[in-house]
Amino acid sequence: MRELQATKYSSEAYSDDNMLMNFKLLNPVQLSKNLTWLWGKDDSSFPLLTYTEGNGAISTAKPMKLNDTQYTWKVMGRMRNTSRVIGLYNTALDEPGVRHTEFQVVFEDDWIIKDYGVLSPDGQFQARVQGDPVRLADNKYLYTFVGQHAESTKYCATDNFDEGKAWLMTAPPIASSKSDGNRSNKMGPGELTNQFGFYRYSKNIAGNIANKVMPIEFKTKGGGTSNKWMPFEMKLFELGRRRGLEHELWYSEYNRDEKGRIHLPDSRTGEIIPKGAGVKQIVTAAGNYDTYYQLTLKKIDAIMDAIFNNRVGSTPKEVVIYTGKGGKRMLHNAIQSDAIANQYFTPLGAENIKSGGSFLSYGNYFTQYKTIDDKIVTVKESDFFNHGLRAEQDRENGRIYDGLPYDSYTMVFLDHSMNDEGERNIKLVAEEGREIQTGVYKGMSAIPPEWGAFNNMISTREDIASYEVIVSQGINIGNPTTSFWMDFEGE
Repeated sequence: MRELQATKYSSEAYSDDNMLMNFKLLNPVQLSKNLTWLWGKDDSSFPLLTYTEGNGAISTAKPMKLNDTQYTWKVMGRMRNTSRVIGLYNTALDEPGVRHTEFQVVFEDDWIIKDYGVLSPDGQFQARVQGDPVRLADNKYLYTFVGQHAESTKYCATDNFDEGKAWLMTAPPIASSKSDGNRSNKMGPGELTNQFGFYRYSKNIAGNIANKVMPIEFKTKGGGTSNKWMPFEMKLFELGRRRGLEHELWYSEYNRDEKGRIHLPDSRTGEIIPKGAGVKQIVTAAGNYDTYYQLTLKKIDAIMDAIFNNRVGSTPKEVVIYTGKGGKRMLHNAIQSDAIANQYFTPLGAENIKSGGSFLSYGNYFTQYKTIDDKIVTVKESDFFNHGLRAEQDRENGRIYDGLPYDSYTMVFLDHSMNDEGERNIKLVAEEGREIQTGVYKGMSAIPPEWGAFNNMISTREDIASYEVIVSQGINIGNPTTSFWMDFEGE
């Protein structure tokens, strides 16, 4: 194959006849009238827009006040039964609790209740809280413990008191008579906040390009073909618009500081520009983030345990791993390596090698994995990670591994489950009444029928016309602890 014409790009403000001539689309003779997509089509490039907007998982909200696009939602987790230690009060103790002696421990809060039992982080030492904690000057709390074990030689290993380790509060053991009451901890719903942003796209034309006919044919939305230029240009415009919006749903970052101020102004008007947190920032803020180079089933199991252990609702789990061709290949290699290590792969040879008579075919690949507690993990390959904006940037910057951009190896575990109230965990959020607005600046240029019939016509005297789209959008994950983001760190 020899390239006769390179793919051409134009950043000119207006689409007109000169642009088509530059693209060499006015030549009268061509071998085929069908356009060949050298880089593939865009059927799976918009996974979030498809799973939210496409399935009706959309929430609308009115601004809290003028120019304030924030929204909030209540969250409730499980009751906490752990507290993190600061350290031993008497750091000279080598064998805390030996011979049933009391010892004192400093904790970061007073969550553990008097008379309750506690279990050391290593799970080897059980103690009882002797009395209420004493508040220290630096807002830390001093507890007195005594071991519950019968053996006088039993003591608590000192590495259980390394700062940050979590001790577990268990049931309160008491004497059969003359016991005193204690108290109980309480919890209430928390509240999270995010915000949606606004995005505007313009398609400008000049002259009579709306009626220009090309010597090549394009497939139309209805399934037919057309040789008019504007249907094809509008398809490219819409694909580019949605590609940018999809990217924002995944990678946008919340831009209010700790005082609620936004420091991103429009340079012309001075109006502030709100941006909400995308999937990566939301999930990472919940602590569910990691990197990998060679994927293993052990890592997959750990992620799935974290996800399902955080699922409070009783509805079915719908966790999908979004990734590119690279991540899909990594999962297959992880399963295959585990099968070989356990000598399971030999009997699977018949499934991988097929005979076609005078030839052999090799290849049968894993796309699902069932965890030990019967949860099925399904991989959904998306062109968003293979050919999206970050994948394009990776290729330009040489961030390639085994022929694929780094972003193709990104693996995102998203929980699309419904909660007990029947609402999707992941929803698209937009301003009520301004989900998407379209309008046309109508000048002397002919208006393409692809722009539709608009009441919102804005006049201009120039020989130009412009198609305008304003979108309000953000992403909301009700329970971000049941999703996980994993980046590929490369070599």
